[in-house]
Amino acid sequence: MAYAGPVHRWDVFWADLEPGVGHEQKGAERPVIVVSNDGFNRSFRMVTVVPATKLEGKQRNVYGFEVLLPKGTLTPDHASIAMPHQVRSISSLRLLEKIGTLHDARHQAAIENRLLEHLGIAFEAEEVD
Repeated sequence: MAYAGPVHRWDVFWADLEPGVGHEQKGAERPVIVVSNDGFNRSFRMVTVVPATKLEGKQRNVYGFEVLLPKGTLTPDHASIAMPHQVRSISSLRLLEKIGTLHDARHQAAIENRLLEHLGIAFEAEEVD
């Protein structure tokens, strides 16, 4: 059942990303980070998200265009890899359950910077100490 509450930038949800095609991140319950601004989120029944995947059990590197998030940052049991190169806009109906909110400004800036790099936008969000 779709989440019916308000959606804000940096909220983290379980989302239904099925069906997926090819190398798209997919899954009936995939964690996603909302990156669209709150004005857009209030006005439309869509959100722009960065999907994530758990790190444990993967035989792969964390690439420079991804962001490693420590255990407990997105989900309580796993370290996660945020995948800004997989950014997509989805219907709000795909949001299933709110997990929490990504509050750490360093992680937010890292996701923003990787997203800007992916889109070829020559601007860097401020790094937070």
